[in-house]
Amino acid sequence: MSNFRSKLISTESKVIQIDTLSIVPGTFTINGLNTIHYSVDPLSSLLKWKETAPRGTYSCTYRVFSFRLGSPARSLSFDSVFNRTAIAGAPMLRSGWGDKKMDGGKLTTNGSLGRSLAFGNRQDAVLNSSLNLQLSGYIGDSILLNAAISDNNIPIQPDGNTQQLNEFDRVYIQFSKPQWKVLAGDLDIRQSGLHYLNFYKRLQGVSFESTTRTASGNDNHLIASGAIAKGKFTRNVFQGVEGNQGPYRLKGANQELFFIVLAGTERVFIDGEMMQRGEDQDYVINYNTAEITFMPKQMITKDKRIQVEFEYADRNYLNSQLFAVNRYSVNKRLDVTLGVYSNTDAKNSPINQTLNAPQKNFLSELPDAVTNALYPSALPDTFSRSAI
Repeated sequence: MSNFRSKLISTESKVIQIDTLSIVPGTFTINGLNTIHYSVDPLSSLLKWKETAPRGTYSCTYRVFSFRLGSPARSLSFDSVFNRTAIAGAPMLRSGWGDKKMDGGKLTTNGSLGRSLAFGNRQDAVLNSSLNLQLSGYIGDSILLNAAISDNNIPIQPDGNTQQLNEFDRVYIQFSKPQWKVLAGDLDIRQSGLHYLNFYKRLQGVSFESTTRTASGNDNHLIASGAIAKGKFTRNVFQGVEGNQGPYRLKGANQELFFIVLAGTERVFIDGEMMQRGEDQDYVINYNTAEITFMPKQMITKDKRIQVEFEYADRNYLNSQLFAVNRYSVNKRLDVTLGVYSNTDAKNSPINQTLNAPQKNFLSELPDAVTNALYPSALPDTFSRSAI
């Protein structure tokens, strides 16, 4: 279809809408008149007569675009998203909505979303993002929702120089009623009520807790969780150096030196007494370099026995943790507690490396000595003068 148009216009109206589409600039002409008698806005296709224009009817010609410039463009109307729903391809107006916008009900939301662009003469442009979102309130009739989502897109741990830590990246969602509670996301599970099963772990998974009372008046308390461990637990025991407050570098379970300590998982003891973190307390720790420094409040000598327990990022295998404990109270006089704890590596699901069948067979036949765990990996190659 041609975009060429021709029509008759009159000077009776001072402003005339020439077309519904935008006019191609420079193509509009009126037979017998020039631009001293009129003005045209090609974007909106409006013609305005000037005072010098002679009275009468004239023929004009012009060309148009296939669309109207400057008009709003959208794939869906905003109102249709909230007020209409499609059933079998036909729109239907939902009753009760009217002109109301989306209503969060009893939920309270607040937070922030940020974008920043960093560039320099020796680096490419980098786009950083930060998200902080908090949700609280009731969903349904009686389920309380609390959620905190934080993502700042920075691969570092917080500074370990204060007693309270500010988490950079954390996802935490909680659904609760008076009798039960469900947690999902980044979990901190601390178990200290048992004699033989006390621990503290930073996990990613789901936790369930419930408290019920039987018909006879006895109480039953259940905690169960299934998650993936963020790190690996280890313990360092060493003697202090006379007059050296640090930093003391921590080592992993296999004597590795370069790793990241998970923030808040460390427990430091000197001569069996637990220390407090903070510049005004006993020690500070750099989680990114795995170094601990003691403050003047706690002077270090060669006779000080230092013990540091912590978790560090070790992503060689997928590490899963299952935990359940059930406590049954009989008339508040007798407590019967049963706990189960399992923390294992998924040895068939390595993260950093994959082993073929001969390598797995070689490892399965190894004795206890680690010095024999040498697998030949060098491959013979032919000599070539053109290769370096």
